[in-house]
Amino acid sequence: MNLPSSDADIAARVQRLADRQEILDCLTRLARGMDRHDADLMTSAYHPDAVDDHGTFRGPAAEFIEYVNGVNGVGGAHSRFPVHQHTLLNHSVDLDGDDAHAETYYLFAGELPAGGEILLMGGRYVDHLTRRNGQWRIAARRVVAEWVTSSPNGAGVPPGQLERFTRGRWDRADVSYQRPLHARGPGEQ
Repeated sequence: MNLPSSDADIAARVQRLADRQEILDCLTRLARGMDRHDADLMTSAYHPDAVDDHGTFRGPAAEFIEYVNGVNGVGGAHSRFPVHQHTLLNHSVDLDGDDAHAETYYLFAGELPAGGEILLMGGRYVDHLTRRNGQWRIAARRVVAEWVTSSPNGAGVPPGQLERFTRGRWDRADVSYQRPLHARGPGEQ
């Protein structure tokens, strides 16, 4: 490993690390926004002129957000899953000034209402991001699907265990928005 030899080298290295983290934060905001059906959070991850090729949707990111969430929170592609989650995994970034290309592996899990199956899908988000006005956001996204399968919902979970957990919500009443967080004590609902 080559250590920086000057203050300028150190500053450049710190800037690259900051850029990488801001890019990952942007992608994480989008995943969280999709899972919480938070259009504002999703919007904050895209530039206004961004495009998204999500397989079942190809077009402006603003229209993708509406496609996923529906109009005024009604309908939308994600509404077919009573519960869903986007998980980000391996992440790499190629930086070139205010331009970046990222590849981030994902795992999607969505509960199907009929039959209680869980749809599992894995692949990669391939993103072109740009820094404008000091903010990294997605300019173009292409989703690469590597595999898809399904599994019985609750396989291996003892009866009654899942009900003891806090359940996610698709609005700002979700516990992740709670400040400060209240951890339930024994006997609390």
